[in-house]
Amino acid sequence: MQDTTVTVHGRLVADPEICVGKSGQPYARFRIASTPRRPVQGQPGAYEDGDTAFFTVYAFRNLGANLVKSFRRGEPVIVHGRLRVREYQRDDKSYGTSVNIDASGAGHDLSWGQAVYEKVVKPSYGTGDRMDDAFDGEGPAEGQSDGSGSFGDPQRDDYLLAERPTDASTGPLVEEPAA
Repeated sequence: MQDTTVTVHGRLVADPEICVGKSGQPYARFRIASTPRRPVQGQPGAYEDGDTAFFTVYAFRNLGANLVKSFRRGEPVIVHGRLRVREYQRDDKSYGTSVNIDASGAGHDLSWGQAVYEKVVKPSYGTGDRMDDAFDGEGPAEGQSDGSGSFGDPQRDDYLLAERPTDASTGPLVEEPAA
């Protein structure tokens, strides 16, 4: 079987949502809009926008957990993953097409700004997989977001901000700027 992989540059249409799959496991879902810009022939330095394409992106496990904490509406991002095109029937019996990406990687598009990388210290509970342990089965129905931008457990939601182990030889993983 052959997969079609794509890399898309675009902007987030909305903040990522946390949803729950049929297996009960959480995943992240968000939409991006990608508009190509082309030079205008005969007008040096002039550009025009092409047609905007919209993609629904699904991210699982660590990638999903990390991007929910990192991405916000309007930010420029790059997404790489497996392209899935599916047809569906609407309530009015007409058909529509959905273009989705199962992300294998995603990040901010640094052509438009700067970022600071922060390594996440893996929480020490459950199976050790953040997405597996991030949700205890209480919350939104299958395929739905609870709208809070949270994985359900306030102590686990703040794992990025939790006290981190400090190696005496290297100091803390992240130092706060002096006030």
